[in-house]
Amino acid sequence: MSPGGKVKVMVRTRKVPVGTTIVTKLMFTPSGVFLGSTTSRVTLFDSRLDDAHRTAIKEGRRLSRRLGLDLEVVDASKSNPFRRLLSLVRRGDSLEPVFLVAPQAGEVPGSHGPLKA
Repeated sequence: MSPGGKVKVMVRTRKVPVGTTIVTKLMFTPSGVFLGSTTSRVTLFDSRLDDAHRTAIKEGRRLSRRLGLDLEVVDASKSNPFRRLLSLVRRGDSLEPVFLVAPQAGEVPGSHGPLKA
């Protein structure tokens, strides 16, 4: 870590379905006797960034390089809300710079998509 501190960029990824797969589960008794199997279809998801969040990371990298600071990218959608609140309280009035990405026009903060009428 650099002695000067760090730049933190908070982003929010979206879960996007990318495919499906078939999973077979085998069932056994505790003594090892085969009972049967079940087959089910499972949807696979991937995390994707939108353009505003990609730009925030790019700007955070540029700024941290220029100032000689470390860059930390935090995905708010994957972190526990209680831990986020606790870290804010613990940090107190720190001078650590934090960049939050503003929602797109028409979005409600904390929602996962555009505002619907």
